[in-house]
Amino acid sequence: AFMLTFLAEGLVNQGSKILYRANATNIIVDSGKAVGVKLSDGRKFYAKTIISNATRWDTFGKLLKAENLPKEEENFQKAYVKAPSFLSIHLGVKAEVLPPDTDCHHFILEDDWANLEKPYGSIFLSIPTVLDSSLAPEGRHILHIFTTSSIEDWEGLSLKDYNAKKELVADGIISRLEKTLFPGLKSSIVFKEVGSPKTHRRYLARDSGTYGPMPRRTPKGLLGMPFNTTAINGLYCVGDSCFPGQGVIAVAFSGVMCAHRVAADLGIERKSPVLDSALLRLLGWLRTLA
Repeated sequence: AFMLTFLAEGLVNQGSKILYRANATNIIVDSGKAVGVKLSDGRKFYAKTIISNATRWDTFGKLLKAENLPKEEENFQKAYVKAPSFLSIHLGVKAEVLPPDTDCHHFILEDDWANLEKPYGSIFLSIPTVLDSSLAPEGRHILHIFTTSSIEDWEGLSLKDYNAKKELVADGIISRLEKTLFPGLKSSIVFKEVGSPKTHRRYLARDSGTYGPMPRRTPKGLLGMPFNTTAINGLYCVGDSCFPGQGVIAVAFSGVMCAHRVAADLGIERKSPVLDSALLRLLGWLRTLA
């Protein structure tokens, strides 16, 4: 949250304008070129360049009409599937429940590797306050617990049953952490917030709450991932659906690559027309390998 706040402030300080609660529903295309974005309230914004940080499934299928799916995006959707989402648990706990030498990151797999990719089969845990105690009030630690979960497990429930299921599943995961790592964990909890795949879908606008793409079959290497350019002139994509893929570092790298690509195409940065043309053709060919 702190990082997002600083990022937003930096963008505004550099002359950008951020619109909140502005739900984009369509990318406006004119004569084969992306020229703008339409919001759910009817407003339209036009620009020389359109950059989508939605997933490729949302960009090509929702923001753009699915029947006009470019061949390279069709190849991508054949080669990659949506990775499952996560159940996330954010805890505030009393500091004394953690041993003094506790590490920041943990991975728990109690049974065997066969359960690695099964829903709730493995547990990931990060404790950022081990590295920076100022992130929490004195005498407290922050635990971020997450485990794979499919949105299908959470569909068709009443609000009462949905909330009850979140508590039940979260309680089971916390019990496993208490048994394997931190005795007395439950009694030390002073704050708890649970998010399901539906939470990811609602607040992050992620198709099925997905964490991003993963290969449908044996991967052909990272270069089979889409890059920032697309088959639609003026439209760029950025985020975990683009090279180099999932994860914070990969997404940040994708953002840097996209910024340089757009700046070069707009003439803000220097480029070699011959080399640049060859590079774009190469990237287009690599996308056909997906």
